[in-house]
Amino acid sequence: MSESLGRQQIRTLSEFAGGLMQPDQCSEAEPIRTQFDPADIREPLRWLSKPHGRFFYKKGRPICVAGEMWNIAHPASARFPSPVFSSRWTGRFDGRWAKRVGLGNVEAFVTEAFQVTGSDFGFLTTEVDLKFKNTSPTRHSFEGFDMAKGLPGLYWVNLFSDGLGRWLELSTFPQQLASLRRLAGGGWLLQFCELPDHCRDIDLLQKQRAAIEWLGDDKFFDIRCPEREARVPNWDRAPFRDVESSA
Repeated sequence: MSESLGRQQIRTLSEFAGGLMQPDQCSEAEPIRTQFDPADIREPLRWLSKPHGRFFYKKGRPICVAGEMWNIAHPASARFPSPVFSSRWTGRFDGRWAKRVGLGNVEAFVTEAFQVTGSDFGFLTTEVDLKFKNTSPTRHSFEGFDMAKGLPGLYWVNLFSDGLGRWLELSTFPQQLASLRRLAGGGWLLQFCELPDHCRDIDLLQKQRAAIEWLGDDKFFDIRCPEREARVPNWDRAPFRDVESSA
């Protein structure tokens, strides 16, 4: 990750909607105890921009916003090249706080973070939905988030780059399955319901299953067969950027 991209990510987090998501504390590892100073981000930027760098943050007491930015790039001297997707941003929002400040603000923030970082895919959903689709009874850690091995599934809100949208042929997606719209800054937003409370409704899950079938079942990760090898774009040749986001 370049220093410029790291600065964009931290600034977006800090400045969105007049500081709505601005952290109180940050760190490059747990525990998170360093006071975050929006006027001086040199130290957080140093943590994040170095190879295998990390920037952890949290806001509120009790915590209402928390997350991590990961720089997965290898050092220039490393024996093996960096992975195709060398940056990842994850975030969590307290449900009651999100409803109080407006779910539209949370969606707008995730969308802006997606575009600022030049991401190919991002999503927003509930913790219950995320666990159901990405954890198996025999393993406790999340699976399915390696974009080089297939798309991580479909959720409440899904974001796709223009390049990924072309590969999936999103412009002809059947609107009866979900709301699809072009983003002003580039990319696509695919949304399956107005409120996250309905993420686990049977009819919505059926629509997501039908959408995956339409887009190409073999392009997506499926927790029912986690070792399955999915079909992916030629990331080296297609017009995709080397940033992954899952906010």
